[in-house]
Amino acid sequence: MQTLRAIGERTSRDSLIDAVGDARTLTAAAEAASARVAAASALVAAGRIARDALVDATQLVRAERYLARLRRTLAAAIDDELRARAALATSVGVVDLARDRLGRARAEREVIERHFAAWRDRRRKLAERRGED
Repeated sequence: MQTLRAIGERTSRDSLIDAVGDARTLTAAAEAASARVAAASALVAAGRIARDALVDATQLVRAERYLARLRRTLAAAIDDELRARAALATSVGVVDLARDRLGRARAEREVIERHFAAWRDRRRKLAERRGED
């Protein structure tokens, strides 16, 4: 009987450990996505500065095309960051759920253990009374 209670608690604990590991991985992915956004933003800013210094029409057209590519890269990086942040937010909810389940499993185990301890105590006292009679 105690094995089944321990298995339920262990399963909940393992679920929490997995959820926390996933959250850490997603946190790292979100931070990496933020770094890519910062790098792409810096490239766009540098490209604008370089374009503003140009006077030749051909070079201006090339610089605008280059900036358009950089802006697309920046937009893709922003999308990736938003997806990573959304996944992280979902993962945090999963961690909270797993934590609540573990707390409930521990509470249920404790209630059952107290019940059986009281039951064993009553049986012991009954056996003592019968022995005295």
